[in-house]
Parts: sequence; C-alpha cells; structure tokens
Amino acid sequence: MSATTIKVEDDFIVGPAESLEQAQEIACPLMKDLGWNRNYDDAQTHFIVSRHGADWLIFKSKSTSKTEGCIIAFVFPNKTGWIGLLLLNAPLRGQGYGRKIINVVEEGYNAIGMKVIGLDGVSEQVAHYQRRGFTEVGRIHIMARPSLVDKALDGGEQVLTETNATVVDIRSVDPTLLARSDLEHTGLDRSALWTQEALFNRQDVYGYVLVSTPMPPNVLGYILVRRCDQGHRFGPLYAEDIHQAQYLLNRAMSHVEKDEGSMIAEIFGSNENGRKVFEDAGWSYTGMDYHRMWLGGRAPEEQREGGKGPRGMFAIFDAAMVGRPMFYPTNTWQEISLNPAVSGEDFYSFCSNIANISPPKSITSIDYALSKYPHVEPWTGLGDYADYIKKC
Repeated sequence: MSATTIKVEDDFIVGPAESLEQAQEIACPLMKDLGWNRNYDDAQTHFIVSRHGADWLIFKSKSTSKTEGCIIAFVFPNKTGWIGLLLLNAPLRGQGYGRKIINVVEEGYNAIGMKVIGLDGVSEQVAHYQRRGFTEVGRIHIMARPSLVDKALDGGEQVLTETNATVVDIRSVDPTLLARSDLEHTGLDRSALWTQEALFNRQDVYGYVLVSTPMPPNVLGYILVRRCDQGHRFGPLYAEDIHQAQYLLNRAMSHVEKDEGSMIAEIFGSNENGRKVFEDAGWSYTGMDYHRMWLGGRAPEEQREGGKGPRGMFAIFDAAMVGRPMFYPTNTWQEISLNPAVSGEDFYSFCSNIANISPPKSITSIDYALSKYPHVEPWTGLGDYADYIKKC
C-alpha cells in the first residue's frame, strides 16, 4: 500500500499505522467484542507481516484524531495481495465507511499493478464483493472440538508409519523451509510470517514438522498451533497425504491434553480430505463457512484444482476475514451478549451467522434457525431463549 495519507471524507482520513500500539489499540478490542476468537498477540504477528504497518491502514477522524477503524491490505513479495481485518467502531457501521475504505485499498493495489487479490468473506458480504469483481472459488469450513480434558482422543496417540521420516519441533526447522512450503500450498509469499520476530518469539506458539531422513531434511508437512481467546487455534496443517495429516494433528492435540478450552480450525474446503482428518480426531463442523474469493477469479495456481493446496492444505493459517462477526458454537447466547428481550439486528445476525441462513424478519425465525442448525447439542440454552423471546 501507499505510505500516503488519503482523504476519504471531509472529516476522515486513511493512512498506514504509525506503530504497533496504534494498530493494537483499535484492532484488539474490536476483535474481542465481535467474537472473532483471536489472541492479542495475533495483532503483533499481522503487524510485522503487513510490513510493519505499511499495509495496515488506519481509519481516523480528522477533526478529533480518534481512530475509528482499520483494514489490512497485505502486499506480498510475489505480487499477491490479501485483504483482512476490516474493523469499524460500532457507530460507523452500516454508514458506508467500509465501502469507502475498500475503495482506498483497491486504489492502492491498482497503483502498484496488483492483480492477484483475495479475501475470506462472511455469507452476508458475498454479494457485495461480487459486485466489486470478486469471484468465490471455495469455502473455508470452521470446525471445533472440546479440549482433551472434556473429550479424550479415541484410540490414543497415533504412531508415525513413515519409514524415512521423523517429527521435530517446529522451532528446530529452518524457517525458510516453512515459508517455502507455505508458498507452495497457498501461492502467497509470506516469508515475513515464518520468522522469529513474527511467530516464534511468541510463547503461545508451538508446532511439529514432519521431515524426511536422512539429511538434509525435506519438509513433508507441518502443523502450527497458537492460543486464542477460547482455547487453541490449529493451522496451518500441511501434509502429503491424509495419514501424515492425521498424525500431525493428533500429535499437536496431545501437546495440550491437560489444557482447558476449545479447539478451533479453519479447513481448506478444496481439499476433499480436510474435514475428514479433523472429524476422525473428534472435531465437528460448526455449520459456518467463510467464502474464499479472488478478484476476477484469479486464484493462485497453488490453490486451484491440480495445485498443491487442494492436495496438501488441510487447514489454513488465518482467514483474517472481512465482514460481520462469526460466533462459534461453543458459545451460549448469553456469552455472545444477545439481549433476549430484543429482536433486532443482533438477533438476525446471530441467526444468519450461526445457521448460515437469512432468517425471515419475524419473531419465530429462531425456530427456523434451530431447525437448520445441524449441531443442536451445544445450544442447550436456545430452547429457553426461543420461549422467552416469543413472550416479549
């Protein structure tokens, strides 16, 4: 992105983040309030990958100097771009400012000749991005699992069947090898991500790499895990086949066998075995998807049919989505702060996000949501909620 501050409205400007602190101050509280289930340290990771704030655009009031929102428009060295973390303070939502910020992003990409640009959008925003020229090319499935404290692994820990391979701690592997594998699966040159500064200085991060033997090692696959508000976020998970993927996932899960909190992963839908690997380890599909979209349908070759992504990318690193909040099914309606006496925007957002539907504007739409949602068990409070809201 351009380092130039750009006027958006008479009273608003957009420009690069001046510091990590400025980016954290706007992004972290909003991600928490919106239920994105991210970790505070994720902001620092994204800040470093965004070329230390050059791609992290801050939306600020000119008259008050108050920061009102942000967006990251990543510019990667191989001329690919990624849009994520569009966040606005509540009073500015629904006023058209998100569209204006996206306009600034598109102008910046156009100025540097960027053609391969992607994003992960929520269902409600798909039509909006289609009008901007983005084409949906796949889905990112959200899967979740209780901790091993609450639900043990069936069959215990798996045994590595590879005869010419061994598993090592992710910090012991040359990070340039991790970056190369990441590029081969995603088509995004995120070499700035796979560094000590961006990831491996974090105390919450751990992972395992499957490497070939004898030396020199060749990376066959790996998994990364980091903390999130509700537990642990798993991904990416890369492997040559389903057996390697299952081994790496089980090994990573066993590392936190005594920890409380849920497990969350974002599954690359173009890999036909992606969900199976996680289902076999006791995970469940939440019923929620992000929509992977590329400008003009120009997805990197690595993510297209025949590429390494559909074969070997089982879970992605981070959707960093743009759009409305996505609430996870481990929440109750109390935890996502819905007022049971109010049937308004939050209620309809809840129905559409959780059940992947567009509910009718009626008080009985909660029943429709419940009937469509395939995993009713975690929502033990919803029956009472439905009865209560009908009386209001």
